[in-house]
Amino acid sequence: ELLDWLAREFIREGWSTKKLVRKLVLSATFCQDSRKASDVDPYNRLLSFYPTRRLEAESIRDALLAVSGRLDAQLYGRAILPFRTAEDGAKRLFTGPLDGNGRRSIYLQMSIMEPPKFLTGFNLPDLKLPTGRRDATNVPSQALMLLNDPFVSAMAKHWAQQLGQKQQVNTDERIGGMFSRAFSRPPNKAEQQRWATALQDLGGDTPAAWEQLAHAFFNAKEFIYYR
Repeated sequence: ELLDWLAREFIREGWSTKKLVRKLVLSATFCQDSRKASDVDPYNRLLSFYPTRRLEAESIRDALLAVSGRLDAQLYGRAILPFRTAEDGAKRLFTGPLDGNGRRSIYLQMSIMEPPKFLTGFNLPDLKLPTGRRDATNVPSQALMLLNDPFVSAMAKHWAQQLGQKQQVNTDERIGGMFSRAFSRPPNKAEQQRWATALQDLGGDTPAAWEQLAHAFFNAKEFIYYR
């Protein structure tokens, strides 16, 4: 009966897929907490919830820019050369700014000889081959990239600087703001205490400690996975 009703609505609204999707995602059923469904249907045999999945390579890079406050939301413009540790003039492989001037990944210049390494690490499709569906791997090199890549470190530093510019904000409020910005939710009491303790272990209320804490947020699974 539900499918029949949706089919009639689909026809009535001019066969508009956008209107149908809008109707679905604004429904009370869609807005329910999927964690409750996972308790009843842990193996998702009834397709009661969307499985947890990792962000695509470009989305991870863009999220780092957005959360750190470095994202340039301007539309259009010339392509930006990706950052490279070594240039090769013969192959026309030149380096660009580490953060791509804050531009979204869609504006990064691609080269089949050497694609952006950060994106490649998170399953950017092979530029030499047509790819109908991306791979979604979970390998140790990705965790190491989030730990050691200079781009990630630079975004953590920029985020810490942004936090330092906010006046009259105590530690708990600042950590709560970081949760909201990185995970789109407030922390619970246990998380608030855990991250506050981590800040003290990192050196207390200092720029270096906040930078390391920001780096830890970027390395949390919740940052690159969503459900």
